[in-house]
Amino acid sequence: MTFEVKWKGNDSTNWSERKDSAGISYVPFIIVNHISAGTMSSMDNWFTSPNNNVSSAHFGVSKDGRIHQYVDIRKMAWANGSYVDNYPTDPAPVLADMKHKNCNLYSVSIEHEGTDGNLTDIQFQASVWLHHYIREQIMEIWGKEKWFPFDEYHVLGHFQIAKNKPSCPGKYFPWNQLYKTLKEENKGDDDEMKLELWQWTMLGDAITGLSQQVQTNGEPIISYEWAEKAYKQEMTSSEALFMVMVSLARAKGITVELRNQ
Repeated sequence: MTFEVKWKGNDSTNWSERKDSAGISYVPFIIVNHISAGTMSSMDNWFTSPNNNVSSAHFGVSKDGRIHQYVDIRKMAWANGSYVDNYPTDPAPVLADMKHKNCNLYSVSIEHEGTDGNLTDIQFQASVWLHHYIREQIMEIWGKEKWFPFDEYHVLGHFQIAKNKPSCPGKYFPWNQLYKTLKEENKGDDDEMKLELWQWTMLGDAITGLSQQVQTNGEPIISYEWAEKAYKQEMTSSEALFMVMVSLARAKGITVELRNQ
């Protein structure tokens, strides 16, 4: 099913550039789901109100499947909170990996009409479609290499990054169904990585370099077989992501085994 994104932002909609205080630019690679705690109309009114100087979101999804956009995806919405002291007790791993930078810099936010996360069928379908739309927009704007998997690391709830929002996007939000649906639809995308020839070559060269470095046990950080897979353009996205994680762990002296190596 195909949905339509309707632009609703105006001059009063809050946003900032995706740059930190040092002038470093960021590309979004996580999607954060929210609950609006109100109607779609109230969402539209609040995110376009000149009296609102505190919050915004990139998208909103109504109970009848309408999708409204308030902030250009190239810009940073004021959606997730930005302060380390507002992190929950068990924060999402991405916060530490990004060295506690304001997560608005590298996220895209989706608000869902409702109060408890109990999405209607059409609203759920629209949200799934929107997740794909967001990733496609990111790749179109910043390059195909910015593809990311729809997993628990990259698709989050507001409660995972803000302790003052422990119930967002709601206790009935269909997390299991969302991850299952996104991952099932993601299988076709993961059959092959969408890279240009020069990018495959660069990846192969990088792995070759790692294969020439050794761990404390004398074994190479990564087998050269993985470089061959890159040169032959046979590596899947999940393999590449897992290989990077293993490489980083082994470089730090952590023992990690690759079952298919």
